[in-house]
Amino acid sequence: MPINILIVLSSFSFREILIPVAILGGIALVMGLLIALISRLFSVKTDELQVEVMSALPQANCGACGFTGCEGYAKWLASGGQDMGKCPVGGPSLPITLGKILGVEAQASQPPVAHVMCKGTNENTSKRYEYTGTKTCASAHAVFSGPNSCTYGCIGFGDCVEACQFDAIDIVGGIAVINELKCKSCEKCVPACPKKLIFMIPKDHKTYKVECRNHWPGGETRKHCKVGCIACQRCVKVCPTLAIHMDNNLAVIDPEKCINCGKCFEVCPTKSISTPENIYMHL
Repeated sequence: MPINILIVLSSFSFREILIPVAILGGIALVMGLLIALISRLFSVKTDELQVEVMSALPQANCGACGFTGCEGYAKWLASGGQDMGKCPVGGPSLPITLGKILGVEAQASQPPVAHVMCKGTNENTSKRYEYTGTKTCASAHAVFSGPNSCTYGCIGFGDCVEACQFDAIDIVGGIAVINELKCKSCEKCVPACPKKLIFMIPKDHKTYKVECRNHWPGGETRKHCKVGCIACQRCVKVCPTLAIHMDNNLAVIDPEKCINCGKCFEVCPTKSISTPENIYMHL
């Protein structure tokens, strides 16, 4: 084939490639300009106050504050929200830190601590049957209230352990026990317990507690748990501040009235009442 013919064919092929490339390049350039323009028009201005508030929060995103996460709480505060004590995870000094950022006066808060109101360990209770289903408290609870002899007590399969993102709950002796030093008061464990045994109690108000939620008559309770409340009412009779009342065969202590005299603990025949010092013995 003559050389001049090859040159013509080569030039023709180059032009066929160059034109589409140029068109695509032009389209890409136009689209890039449009994207940049739209981004600038619809960009959200950064709220420096919100960023500063956000940096002070614990970034746990646990929802304990009532918002979907720390960002939602920070946005609410930066836009005029007044309650700086909504985040228990941040600790007692967080409200003061947030107050300084927002230019308002705030007091330190003392978040409550979660506590499992049950002492029904493997030594104090027995099994009614062997459970072979899914190892979750919720699943076991659906089968005759769980395998434990006390149908009111902790099942011990750890649904609350899974719910706690701060590693504050352990299974000790077959029941859940919460480490108050690790507890961040997020309350995720509370709804996780199908027995409704977890309560939020004042961390700085360590009064005596009836660690039982059993409502059986005394004779029936003795059959199923060595440390259950038997509704003898001895604690009610000796309490000098009327801090104890009966609720359907269960003694309940009002922490606001309790003066830690210890008289209820002394007369309790089953020791279902715990002293403030013994509540966290596993630590």
